[in-house]
Amino acid sequence: VNSNLHKKAYFLSRRGLQELDIIFKPFVEERFEALSDKDKLSFLDLLQKDDVDLIDWLLNGTPVPEDFNNIATQIKLYLNHEEK
Repeated sequence: VNSNLHKKAYFLSRRGLQELDIIFKPFVEERFEALSDKDKLSFLDLLQKDDVDLIDWLLNGTPVPEDFNNIATQIKLYLNHEEK
């Protein structure tokens, strides 16, 4: 089951927008397996959202809906760590 979730996450992370591909593809490759099952499902739900919303939430500082707070925080921490 977990390998199916990983495959689905990898497939959905390929957005076609460079800004999001730079975020999601490495996150899936490096961090997805370490997420809790709840966070994996939250991540998959997040990937179902519109690209514009994802950019706003993850890059532009727009408040993230409560359902995605935890996974968005993990993604942002990952991004901050990778930039150093």
